[in-house]
Amino acid sequence: MGRMMSVQPVDRRLLLKGVASLAALAAFPAWAKAAPTVTEVAFDPAIPALGNPAGDVTIAEFVDYQCPVCKLVFVELKKLMAEDHGVRLVMKDWPIFGDVSRDAARMALSAGGHYAAAVDALMSNERGLSERRTDDILGSVGVDVANARAGLAGRQPEIDALLSRNAAQADAFRLQGTPALVIGGRLFKRGMPVAELRDAAAKARAG
Repeated sequence: MGRMMSVQPVDRRLLLKGVASLAALAAFPAWAKAAPTVTEVAFDPAIPALGNPAGDVTIAEFVDYQCPVCKLVFVELKKLMAEDHGVRLVMKDWPIFGDVSRDAARMALSAGGHYAAAVDALMSNERGLSERRTDDILGSVGVDVANARAGLAGRQPEIDALLSRNAAQADAFRLQGTPALVIGGRLFKRGMPVAELRDAAAKARAG
């Protein structure tokens, strides 16, 4: 899976603020005729899986690498994956904070075998992003940044098509922002602490 950073303490006040500002648990919206299927959301072949790629529970997180609450939720997801080796995590890049976020998503998806480390490093970043900062972060975890940027020119249409699929799914779910989670076929329009993630995973296994 690649190198994972150590888990840092979570500012639960910020996490709960993010939770409180979004809707509570909701089923996949019945009103959305074009609502994506669980397979489309959780098993897009263009997105590498973190955690256990063969896990029995998939969590998909709609994220932006500049979203502070996304970063807190990712810390909680890392805690869950450390204790539950049946969790498969899919990062649904939805760069709503503009071109810098889009560049970071493109570069993470161009990191090849360093993808997991790239995601972890970007989510652990506590400073603002720029293209140069993204390059420095990825270079620090072993990504050949020059090669990744050179390869991106050829892969950008494919990656941008993925980002467009993610955005279309977010739109179908009427998401107002990041983070949002899909766990076992249910949509959570909010962040979740590890206790709630654990409970949601258990319910997903129970069907």
